[in-house]
Amino acid sequence: MTEQPRATKRILKFVLFVCILAVCWFLGRIFKVDVEYYQGFLLKYPLMLSGLIFVVLYVVTTTFVWFGPKDVLRISSAILFGGYVSTVFVWTGEMVNAAIMFSLSRTLGQEYVQERFKVSSGDLERMKEDASLLGVAAWRINPLVPFRLMDLGYGLTTVPLRKYLLAIVVVSFFRILWLQFILEGVGVSLFKDIPAVLDYFVDHPRVLRYSGMYFLAVVVLTIIAIAVRISRKRKKG
Repeated sequence: MTEQPRATKRILKFVLFVCILAVCWFLGRIFKVDVEYYQGFLLKYPLMLSGLIFVVLYVVTTTFVWFGPKDVLRISSAILFGGYVSTVFVWTGEMVNAAIMFSLSRTLGQEYVQERFKVSSGDLERMKEDASLLGVAAWRINPLVPFRLMDLGYGLTTVPLRKYLLAIVVVSFFRILWLQFILEGVGVSLFKDIPAVLDYFVDHPRVLRYSGMYFLAVVVLTIIAIAVRISRKRKKG
């Protein structure tokens, strides 16, 4: 195959990738869901079956609709299943989503991005080295970093999917656990009524303590990841 058809193929794959992202964004804008509807739907089935249905529903909706349904499903699961059980369900769905988004980004976007932005093999190797297990974990545990952004972003690097999933599997669980416990107590108030959230923390010191430990872990892991990265650069320099 000549260079021109290859370049055209890479561009078309990247355009398809962008179109998929645009469709996901658009669906998120128009897709309206109801917490009570999902609660009523899942209550019809035994725990294991409703959990399986939830995971499938979570993966399908959050893969193609990125804004709205994920929050609604998380709230519904937290209220119905409690903090621990809902964490397992959401975590399972997020691991499947991570593999899908990562693979989608790598398949449709990587080649074009490498050529378009003149990323050399040396640059890719350095990106791979910077994306250590500790570095990826530090990004993943940070509550300000969207899961989808990470999944798509690392899909454009040369980091193997297995290594990426290994780096995020544990920290994703603790990040989801923290949020599910809060959602179990405050529900939709988390996004609408900040004073209610503060009152919940005051009335539930156990959740407050866990939140403090969680954010301490975020800070410590981030500092360690930065220190390790600086140390590696100095050794190479």
